[in-house]
Amino acid sequence: MSNRRTGKQLAVGALLIVLPMLSHWGAASAQTVNSFEGDRGPGQAVCKSNGGPIHCDRAEMDVAASGKQIVQVTWQNVNVYDATGKLLKSTPLAALIRSAGLDPNPAKGGGPFEPHIVYNEFIERWIITVTCANDCTLVSASADATDSWGGTYLSCLQGGPCLDRNPGIKLGYDKNGVYICGGHVGDDNPSTVPGVSYDCFAVPPDEIKAIAQGTAPTHINRGHNLPLDIVPAVDHDRSKAPSAPAFFANKSCDHAAQYSCQRSTNFAFHWIVNTFRWNGATGTYNAGGAQQVIKTDIGSKENKWLYNTPCCGQTMSIPQAGTGVTLRAATSHRLMNVVQHGSHLYGVLGTGPCTGSCGAQGADANNLLIWVDLDCSQPAACVVSQTAKIASPDNHLEFGTIGVDDAGNLGIVGTSSSARTNLSIVLWTRRQDDPANTFTGPTTIVAGTHPYTCPNERNVSPMGNSVGILTALDPVDRKTLWATQQWANDATPCVWNTRIVGYKVAAEKR
Repeated sequence: MSNRRTGKQLAVGALLIVLPMLSHWGAASAQTVNSFEGDRGPGQAVCKSNGGPIHCDRAEMDVAASGKQIVQVTWQNVNVYDATGKLLKSTPLAALIRSAGLDPNPAKGGGPFEPHIVYNEFIERWIITVTCANDCTLVSASADATDSWGGTYLSCLQGGPCLDRNPGIKLGYDKNGVYICGGHVGDDNPSTVPGVSYDCFAVPPDEIKAIAQGTAPTHINRGHNLPLDIVPAVDHDRSKAPSAPAFFANKSCDHAAQYSCQRSTNFAFHWIVNTFRWNGATGTYNAGGAQQVIKTDIGSKENKWLYNTPCCGQTMSIPQAGTGVTLRAATSHRLMNVVQHGSHLYGVLGTGPCTGSCGAQGADANNLLIWVDLDCSQPAACVVSQTAKIASPDNHLEFGTIGVDDAGNLGIVGTSSSARTNLSIVLWTRRQDDPANTFTGPTTIVAGTHPYTCPNERNVSPMGNSVGILTALDPVDRKTLWATQQWANDATPCVWNTRIVGYKVAAEKR
């Protein structure tokens, strides 16, 4: 698989251009990309002050799209744009949480952190999940994100217990419901680490809408003891049957070691799949079966992929040009998001390199991404249909987020950095009729111009969004995919930059 940088770099302003991409089989295709600047960091005076925001030194960005508006959320702001990149409204996230009647401060203070956002086209509402006093769920009052919002502590309902601890909240939806998962310390799942698992909530669409008017859901359908870092899928299928399952996926890790989901050596992991099936306003997790533990090679007869601790060293951080301050990449160790198209689930996992005894995976020097296509046409027996390693001999690859359009074309937007380059945003694509197990790219969407520095006591600058980055499908044209990433474009300490990227996967070879 080729990973050569073949596209041309975008300028910093809002642009709509066509990027040429050369596939490894020699045919060129063209991707239309609309890219513009998003939120930026507040600087060292804020981030290094006593009592400053808890995750001030990273962007924690996510983005969603309605066809009329693009909304980016960071720990700092909720920014509403039109499709050209014009900023329509900016609201501090903490202020939006307060306006919804909730407390933005976690138990240890420092304000909200690790947000997600979706636009649910089936109910025409924006939904934000974020860690605050408890795990917060916010819902807009209309399809206009500049309108009012309401909120609730979903996990505190029906006797709780309230979830108010990191790890962060996950968010997905389909025609039948909204799915929210958060960490529950003290619970356990045999496929992930001891002492912590996730609770998931499946909420009917009308009850999600009612949150905006101050009405808490009556049915939250809470599931306990689900695996750490479980990710609900986003499914845009307008004809999905009421009885069709919602899917949740993640990777396994060594259950014997406390931190093994992040720190392991040559661990032959499995894909883990759970389901929720509706029956009116209630439903059942893993109806008619158990949690699925799926081998990672095609056909799921054996394991192919090895998970390794993200590079490099004790700090699990990667280099960048022009400075000894490294970028912490450890939080790219999980599935960033899961998307569904038909009966197939798609995800991308970040991992450190395997450097010896690598088997079919092969050895690498840098952090890489592993892509999976799970065929769940038999919902209780998902099987790997396609899979591939996306790696580079020159750059560390991080935080890959995957999207699928209405035709089944795929795109992955991620970041890259090395000792010779600064934090940049890159794109891979795959048409639905491309040869199996292949992606085209990467193309550089925007190349870092300066190192990003906001170092902690270990001379490391955190980055990205550790709980995942969603890719949104424009629900109107059903062709444009939107993602956002952090990149390096300012030499001022603690001024992180974000870019919002809308792209269409070419329909045919050129």
